Amino acid sequence: MRYDAVEAASFPDHPKALAPFKPSNNKRLYLAKLRDLLYNIRCVHEEARSMKFAQKKISRWVLICLPVLIPAMAATADAQVPPGIAAGLHKIGQIVDPACTAKLYRPLMPKNDYNDYWPLGASAPANPAPLYPGVTIARDVSFGPHPKDLVDIFSPDKGTENRTVLIYVPGGGGNKIEQQDREANAFYDNIGRWAVKNDMIAVTMQRHPGENWDDGGKDVAMMIQWLQANIAKYKGNPDRMFIWAHSAGNGPLGVYIGHPELHGPKGPGVKGAIFMSGNPVPGITGPPAPVAGAPNPLADAGKVCGVADGAGPNATAGAISGPSSVKTAGGARGGARGAQPVDAATQAARSNLPGFKSTKVAIVLARAELDPGVNGDMLPADIALHDEMCKAGKEHCPTMLFLKGESHMSEVFSIDTDDKTVSGPILAWIKKVK
Repeated sequence: MRYDAVEAASFPDHPKALAPFKPSNNKRLYLAKLRDLLYNIRCVHEEARSMKFAQKKISRWVLICLPVLIPAMAATADAQVPPGIAAGLHKIGQIVDPACTAKLYRPLMPKNDYNDYWPLGASAPANPAPLYPGVTIARDVSFGPHPKDLVDIFSPDKGTENRTVLIYVPGGGGNKIEQQDREANAFYDNIGRWAVKNDMIAVTMQRHPGENWDDGGKDVAMMIQWLQANIAKYKGNPDRMFIWAHSAGNGPLGVYIGHPELHGPKGPGVKGAIFMSGNPVPGITGPPAPVAGAPNPLADAGKVCGVADGAGPNATAGAISGPSSVKTAGGARGGARGAQPVDAATQAARSNLPGFKSTKVAIVLARAELDPGVNGDMLPADIALHDEMCKAGKEHCPTMLFLKGESHMSEVFSIDTDDKTVSGPILAWIKKVK
């Protein structure tokens, strides 16, 4: 990575914060001085452009979490991957492995999960008792005409109303309960619990296949408009909503943010959007070049922990009961099937980029260190999108989050555990966005 400036996360006016130091032609010396200044700051921003920091506006910031602790930043004080889990993640490697990653994080979760609510094979929920103390869950609430237009809504049993709303758009097959392995069924209730513990309302979305390139974006639009009309019933504030997509969920959310024509009469309906380990603007770095022998990131999923099908369409060992099951009608795999090659003019008309450059929604681009294809830095697509958005003005520059020690699955499985590498910075960002 190319760095020539460092800003403490708690110093929004970084030029003033760094006033004691003048830029040096010696990058190593300059960074060393800055690190001395910031040695007790848990999270730092690093500007990744040129060495002429003092002569130009900062154009790209990467939020990197380093293993340094201070009491003043309690929210991220323990924000590092626990050593035992870190070793397990490195053993799994830079692949997409829900099954083996779940085995690392499942012991950090409550004993109960979805299957205690709706046992396998049962025709209806059999356990009305709350799964998680203090949390009320409205399961499989319909927001549209498709049988899998469903959300789970997590709210506190007690407390005030008008809370910030966090919407989660899952990757993979689009399942709000993972289902690729039995132990993975603890996810993504973990995101719902975490949100409630932090005074938010959580909404986890079930995705499903579509026929056209923009069907996923239209589903997101329908869900957001439904929430605008109904989330107050669940103690949520419809005027303060955030949305977070992981992996394949970046596709539909990218279409939604990038196409204002999909927004409702109240606009995009969200204050901020987090795009994690995906590419919300396909083609940002040009047409993909075919790579002979490129590894399949799912090929070795399950190998390390002895699971035969650790990921992909055949990984259904954790299939649940109920309308969100991968085995019920409506399709198991999320996303749109309309991915046939199109001409340049059609690609340009469908591009999400103009909408990203004009949006007033605050954007985070996040990438895990152990994501497939990552080599110590954000991917070229992340950097290209950042730079294109910044061309529209400083206010359009997205935040970039590089997740040290995390993998493609651990970055979401870690939520609501002592591994706060992801949840700490995200919570701080949500609180900061006005």
